[in-house]
Amino acid sequence: MCFFSACIIKIIPLYLNILLGYIAGKLLHANRDTIVRIMFYMINPIVIFNGVLHIDLRPDTLAIPAVVFFISASLCFVFYKIAHGMWQDATATLVSYSAGSANTGYFGLPIALLLFDEHGEALYIMGLLGVSFYENTLGVSLFDKGGFSVKNTVKSFATLPAFYALIIGLMINYAQIPIPEIFDEFMRHIKGAYALLGMMIVGLGLATLSHFKLDFKFLGITFFAKFVVWPLVILSIIFIDRHLIGFFNQQIYDALVLLSIVPLSVNTVMMASLTNSYPEKAATAVLISTFFALGYIPIMANYFIL
Repeated sequence: MCFFSACIIKIIPLYLNILLGYIAGKLLHANRDTIVRIMFYMINPIVIFNGVLHIDLRPDTLAIPAVVFFISASLCFVFYKIAHGMWQDATATLVSYSAGSANTGYFGLPIALLLFDEHGEALYIMGLLGVSFYENTLGVSLFDKGGFSVKNTVKSFATLPAFYALIIGLMINYAQIPIPEIFDEFMRHIKGAYALLGMMIVGLGLATLSHFKLDFKFLGITFFAKFVVWPLVILSIIFIDRHLIGFFNQQIYDALVLLSIVPLSVNTVMMASLTNSYPEKAATAVLISTFFALGYIPIMANYFIL
């Protein structure tokens, strides 16, 4: 079986989880906020903690979050300038936020768990942290009338459970403290829960919206940022590093490529809903990008992930 077909077979169950979430939201009136809190405060930090336990503490692996955060922030600023020349309302904020973010967690991490070995998963998680830090600091500040500041960034980091999971995991890794074998069995259950609940959140988020709004200009620029600019930036970094610098290795390249090809972040819908910034427009773009990724990810992975 070719890689493309094998990748699609692995991805399709994730879409079935989205369907389950949508049905649960529409017919069972499931509470999305409760599941989001469980994921944010419990399951996500545990997955991150486990991931950093299995990385080699080298400069290249530790640099991954900083590199990804810099890319996210840079694309946010670039598209902030572009979008404010095209819109004079909250649409510009949605564009700039979505340009720097991606569904690296709820969508991308389950795929990483399917495609990579344990070390590859850990490298992907390090990159995921860069996007997560962007979304919860600079990204959030875009919707805040108070604006971005170093003080607000520090406060945002202080409230992130993932940040503490990262620090504790790195400390245990560095000290080489042995972890009981039963934790590995526990993690198999946690990874399954992450893949299921993470994708169900996407479906639950879509189920809460009464209607969708298709804005072709908004859809075009967000797709351009996510599916064209992101991969081009990552592939350019890989090309330069491979031929001139030699700082990263192939497994890091693979993790960065996967980070760059996942669909628009479902957090865009959540932020739009919380701030009443055209949530229907955001939800439509996220939904279309998620289904577009069903074919896009296997194609890109087939050519650029070894």
